[in-house]
Amino acid sequence: MSTWIMPERHEPPHNPIDERAALEDRLEFQRTTLLRKCGGLTPEQLALRSVPPSKLSLLGLVRHMSGVEAWFHSYDGQPDHEFFSNYGQGSTDGFDDIDITRAADDLASYQASVARSRAAVAGHSLDDACPGENYTLRWIYLHMIEEYARHNGHADLLRERLDGTTGE
Repeated sequence: MSTWIMPERHEPPHNPIDERAALEDRLEFQRTTLLRKCGGLTPEQLALRSVPPSKLSLLGLVRHMSGVEAWFHSYDGQPDHEFFSNYGQGSTDGFDDIDITRAADDLASYQASVARSRAAVAGHSLDDACPGENYTLRWIYLHMIEEYARHNGHADLLRERLDGTTGE
């Protein structure tokens, strides 16, 4: 993989049909924003860390969000996926043990995690509680939008440092 592709992104409607559509549209916008921050970059650029001692990198953010998407996965009743099991001991957040030769695998893992998230919650009500937990699907959507927005701010700074690209 020479560079990651730049995905198209569509602005969510200003008058969504309902709450669920608004949450899904805004989350998709945030997911695509993260991938756009990575678009056109090489694995070496994606792995570049911000400033010591921070472990943040764009590739690390994508890997991290692969794992964070698991908030939705509990709705499908399937076993947890070990997103970073191939990366050595102590890599629980996706920021450690970055390997540029696995950048394409990391992107594929992220895309699979997002696809699983979409499928896991299809047909569930926003009021459905997460199995074994005390929070609802509505809360998870809100949390995920918040999580992506925070990390997309990090991605803005990382991308600007790499090549001067700013904005969404």
